[in-house]
Amino acid sequence: MRQALLFFFLALFMLAIAHLSMTKLQAGDTGHPNQVVAETTEENENPFQEKCYTCHGNEVAYKEWTHSGHAHALVNLRHGDHPAWDSCLRCHSSRYDFLVEQSWPEDKPFNVETAVNAVACASCHSHNSDREDYLIKSPRKLCVSCHKMDCGCAGAGIIHQSQSEMFLGREGAGIQRMPSPHVRVMKKRCVHCHMAKKDSPETVARHGGHTFIADFAICADCHDDMTTKLTQYREEIEAKMHAVKAVLDRAVDVDSDAYRDAKLNYDMVKGDSGYGLHNIPYARALLDYSLSLKPQLLGTAVEDATSDDLHERK
Repeated sequence: MRQALLFFFLALFMLAIAHLSMTKLQAGDTGHPNQVVAETTEENENPFQEKCYTCHGNEVAYKEWTHSGHAHALVNLRHGDHPAWDSCLRCHSSRYDFLVEQSWPEDKPFNVETAVNAVACASCHSHNSDREDYLIKSPRKLCVSCHKMDCGCAGAGIIHQSQSEMFLGREGAGIQRMPSPHVRVMKKRCVHCHMAKKDSPETVARHGGHTFIADFAICADCHDDMTTKLTQYREEIEAKMHAVKAVLDRAVDVDSDAYRDAKLNYDMVKGDSGYGLHNIPYARALLDYSLSLKPQLLGTAVEDATSDDLHERK
């Protein structure tokens, strides 16, 4: 009798353990606190989707990334001001370079409509890499491979963005090469400001880290009173931008070399955070050169323009 009762209670105990284990599995508890179990959905079964979040979804880097501009790169491409081409996915969607080399079934073509990844983990990292942090390129080359003017996706003559050219001080009209002073001291380039964290590594930061959002407070590590200086600089550049735009709007020949040069410089500064922050001296020089072309841009209308300026001052 005792043996029967003992066997009965042991069986109940084993059933309880089995039920608890099944409940945890259904809830997604794999026993690994840093692992996220993805829901089985049609989208997650998409052959184009990156699956990094299934292992790294609870990590600080991934949580920071969800607050970054990179996380919205695909949405911005589809709903932006410029036409969205499949070639744009090279910078707007991770794994593009890998996927275009694969032979997918005709019923699942890889294009702007079927892409599901934003600029995510595989855009920068690969387990096949032997570099630090599994980077696919050195930090000096990684960011500038996309953050540059010559992507061509926006259309002929349209500057999509210009962070690389502005930081390196090149490609502008009428101005000799003028690299940012930071080029010499920032060996890892963009990482110094855009990934610098004031918080501990275990904290999900609002700036820096994998948010890639530069915090101007980091400037204080090397510069004094940057809040005041940045405010003054922005006001100065915005005034110059407004003056160049006014001249461009009144130009008599939009096909002239002078117009193309002036507009190129204006668009370069605008394409770099809106006011050329990555290279302040170069941004100032570009806009000053554009303003020096005012007589050529206005042509015979220059006298009337000067009169109008004097009238406005009065």
